Amino acid sequence: MSSLLLPSTATGATTYGYLIDMVERYFDAVDKYDLDGVLSCFNEEAVVTIQTAHSVHSGRDDDVRQMYIELFDNYKRNMRHIHFRHVVDPDNNRIASQFEVELTDNDGNQITLTNCNFFYLENGRFSRVYIYMSDGMNVLN
Repeated sequence: MSSLLLPSTATGATTYGYLIDMVERYFDAVDKYDLDGVLSCFNEEAVVTIQTAHSVHSGRDDDVRQMYIELFDNYKRNMRHIHFRHVVDPDNNRIASQFEVELTDNDGNQITLTNCNFFYLENGRFSRVYIYMSDGMNVLN
């Protein structure tokens, strides 16, 4: 993963490659249980909505932070995001990513989901993220 670089287009739109790199950098940090790395992908006023659970988490340093602390605490054994498929819209600073996630909870139960996230960026970081989880599960609480 490359380090975070601000978009370089004259119009302020992010590039195709930047958007993919940002999403994959984010998931790499999630899989490494790197809270600071995860939060560095978000704007301070970011909102994460888990559509399938009707759950909203507002503020990078508040609700969003707590959501990831709980995720990392509930799935200490294994978390891996794989098989990405991206649809990129650099003109509007957004990207949709479908992927599989493999989790093992603290009781040893294995969970495999096919999810889709929609990321909206402002100033090179996530401002809004919409998460759709398969089977209506909510592993993010």
